[in-house]
Amino acid sequence: MKRARGVTLIEIMVVVMIIGVVLGAVIVTARSSNRASARGNAGKLAAAIRYTYDRAVTTGGYYRMVLDINGNKYWAERSDDRFYLVRDKEESPGRGRAPDEDAKERKLREEEERGKLQLSGLAAQLQPPPAPRRARFQAFVDSTLPKIDLKGCRVRDVLTRRQREPYTEGKAYLYFFPDGHTERAVIHLEDTDGDVYTLLIHPLTGRVELKSGDLAPPRGFYDTDEVGEREVPR
Repeated sequence: MKRARGVTLIEIMVVVMIIGVVLGAVIVTARSSNRASARGNAGKLAAAIRYTYDRAVTTGGYYRMVLDINGNKYWAERSDDRFYLVRDKEESPGRGRAPDEDAKERKLREEEERGKLQLSGLAAQLQPPPAPRRARFQAFVDSTLPKIDLKGCRVRDVLTRRQREPYTEGKAYLYFFPDGHTERAVIHLEDTDGDVYTLLIHPLTGRVELKSGDLAPPRGFYDTDEVGEREVPR
C-alpha cells in the first residue's frame, strides 16, 4: 500500500507566487479601470462646463453650474434675471465650507412674503422703491446635460476668483453670462486611488483645460480682469 505523498515547501511557494501574480494583475486592472473612469468623468464635466457656456451665449440667459461636493454630483441652472458677480470676496463659514445659498434664497423669499403682508394701501405707496431683486436660478431640463452622479471619483475642491479659499464642503457655483464669459476657476477631481485631475477654466473663452495631477491655481489667478463685475444687493 502506497503512503500518501505530502506537499513540499517548494510546491507551496509556487502556489503562493501564482496567487500573488494573479492578485497583482487584478489590482493593476482595477487601478487602470479607476483611472479611466475618473478621467472619463473629468472629461464629461469639462464638456458640461463648455456646453453651459455655449447655452448662455446662444440663449441670452444667465446660467450656473452647481457642484454639489457632499452629494458628489453636478447640474446646471438658469435664470432670466440679470446677475452680476460681486467684486469683494464672498463670505463663507470657513474651513472649506461653501456659503449656504439655498438658505439665503429661503430667507429672502420669507422676507419678501412678510413685506407683502405688512404693507397695503397708502403704507405701501409711501415706501421707497424696492431694492433690485436677487437673481433666482432654477434647474432646467436638458437631455444633453442632466443631473450627473459621479462614479469612481469625487469633486475634491472648487476654487473661483471670488472665493477666499477652495471649497471642500457644500455647494460651489460656477456662473456663465450671455455676453460670452464665465468665471476663472480650478476644479480638482480625485479617484478612489488618490489620483487627481485638474480642470482649469478660462473666463473669457469658456475653454477648459483637463490635466492629470494636482495642479495649483495658475499665476495671475486672482487678477481682476473679468467682465460683468459690480457690487449688487445680497
